[in-house]
Amino acid sequence: MGANPIIAEGERTLHDMAWPGKRLLVLVTVLESRSRTCDRLVMVDEDPTRLHLEVYDTKSGLWHPDLGDLVQPDGWELLPSGDAFLTRQVKSAGDYWVLFRPKGRGQHRRQLGLLAPVEAIAAAREAAAVTAARRETQRESSSRQRERTETAYRAEFEEAVLRWLAFAPQHQVIADEIARGAVDRAAVVGSGRVGRTKQLTLDERAALAARAFIRHRHTDYEDKLFSLELSELDIDSDVGIHDVGDYREIKRTAHGEVDAFLEQHRGQ
Repeated sequence: MGANPIIAEGERTLHDMAWPGKRLLVLVTVLESRSRTCDRLVMVDEDPTRLHLEVYDTKSGLWHPDLGDLVQPDGWELLPSGDAFLTRQVKSAGDYWVLFRPKGRGQHRRQLGLLAPVEAIAAAREAAAVTAARRETQRESSSRQRERTETAYRAEFEEAVLRWLAFAPQHQVIADEIARGAVDRAAVVGSGRVGRTKQLTLDERAALAARAFIRHRHTDYEDKLFSLELSELDIDSDVGIHDVGDYREIKRTAHGEVDAFLEQHRGQ
């Protein structure tokens, strides 16, 4: 590449290319400073094997949306997807293409693995064997740390629910039941429920989780949902249960019932 001082000092990410003859017109994002980037079109004389391409395994062979048909470079082989350590090692070694299976109708494309030099894959496998015991120890340590962190969070969450409930002393047993149940329901890892969101404060999460648990366990909300007549819904339309007038009324009624339940148990 030419002696472009901005590009030479910046970090480049390949976004788009055309291949007119033997030269590549590459759109790169250049990091000029810690807080400023810019795009540059640069003509380079470069072997495609030096580029980190996303290629597709088609019936007629390898294909790239901009470069067209490609041939797997000599001395390259496929490292199948599935081993994160091997993938990171091969990528850090330098040259590779990411291989995908084209998406079918109604499907997403599927990553098959990396095409990379045989030597890079062999070196990655050797590194995996040498570091296997250490990495297993690290995984076990990380798992224990996650368990400790999760236990501490659930205890903190439960305490926040109890604070928000602020039940009278004679109702402490039911307050404990609600707090435990709300946390069990709302804080499931990976569930996307309110207990896992970072968009709300802990106290806001506690309030929503407690109200939801009370609505489901201490009102007739679920019974009304089960009896809700849905036979007139068109399953092919965009109308769902949340759009049904009866459902909205059930939700409003349950909201008032939760308020009444809280008032009853917060009073002396």
